[in-house]
Amino acid sequence: MKRFLIIIIGTAVSMISNLGCEINRTVSEDDTPFSGATVYELYISQNDTDKAFNIVFVPDTSYGDLSVTANRQAFVDDMTDVIENAYWQNQAYFNGLFHLNYYYMTETGSVTARAPDAEGNFRCPTVVWPNQVNTDAAFADQRVLMHRNELRDCGGGGRATAEPTSFRTIVHETGHGLFGLPDEYCCDSSYSEVRPVLYASQAACNNDANNAGWRNCVSFTSSRNGSVWWRSQGSINSNLIMLNGGNEVWESGPADWVVMDNAYQALGAPRVSAPATFAPGRWSYTVPPAP
Repeated sequence: MKRFLIIIIGTAVSMISNLGCEINRTVSEDDTPFSGATVYELYISQNDTDKAFNIVFVPDTSYGDLSVTANRQAFVDDMTDVIENAYWQNQAYFNGLFHLNYYYMTETGSVTARAPDAEGNFRCPTVVWPNQVNTDAAFADQRVLMHRNELRDCGGGGRATAEPTSFRTIVHETGHGLFGLPDEYCCDSSYSEVRPVLYASQAACNNDANNAGWRNCVSFTSSRNGSVWWRSQGSINSNLIMLNGGNEVWESGPADWVVMDNAYQALGAPRVSAPATFAPGRWSYTVPPAP
C-alpha cells in the first residue's frame, strides 16, 4: 500500500500549493489495513498520528459490500473528492495540510432523518455506526459517516454525518469535531461559549481584548431555551463556514482562526500559516493534476 509522506520544509502557501495535487488512489485486495481489519490509509501527510488530526470516513450501506474492490474504489473516489473539494477549499484547512491525515473504513453504517420534537425543534438524525468505529477507528479525532440520502446533518464528540457532495457541511461539521468551533447561525442549535467566537453575555464579548481586531458583538436568541448569545464576528453575515452547511465551501473567520491556530499548535508541529483570506472574502484552490 502506498503511503504518502510529505516532509515539511517551510510554511509558505506557495510551497503547499505545489504539494496539494490531485489524489489518485487505486485500491487493491492486497492493501493492508492501518488499524484493525477495517481502517485503511487514504491520504497521509504526518506519520506520527499524535502530531496530526486524524479523520476517518465511514460509508453508509448504499456503497454496498466494501470487500468488493469495485465498491471500495467507488467510496475511495468519493472521499478523495471530499479532500480536494471540501477541506482544500477552505484556506484554514488547506494551510494545515501537513497536520491532517485521512483514512477510510470498509464497514458500513446508516443515517436516518428524525421528525421534529413536540415543540417543533429540529432533532439530529438517527445514526447507526459500525461497531469497529469504537475499536479500529478509536485513534481518530473525527469520524464522518457519509450517506447518500438527503437530510440535515449533525456533528459532535468527534463524530459527524454528511452527504459526500455537501462539501461545506463536511467542513462545518469537522469544525465542531476537530476544533470545537460553535455554530454561529440562529437559532435551533445547541450553543455554548467558545471565546473569542461566541459569548454568553454582551459584556464578555465587548470586553475581550482577544477579539479587538474584528469585534462587532451581535446577539441572537436560541429558539430552544430563550438563551441569548453574542457573536464577536457580527459583521460577517455571509460566506462564513460556521454559519451553515451546504455544497459550496466558505472561509473561516478571524475568530475561528484563533481557535484553530491554538489547536494546530497543541499538536506540537510546525506553525501553520494564517489564512490570507477570511470570510466574507472568498478563496478557492484549483487542484493541479497529479505529477
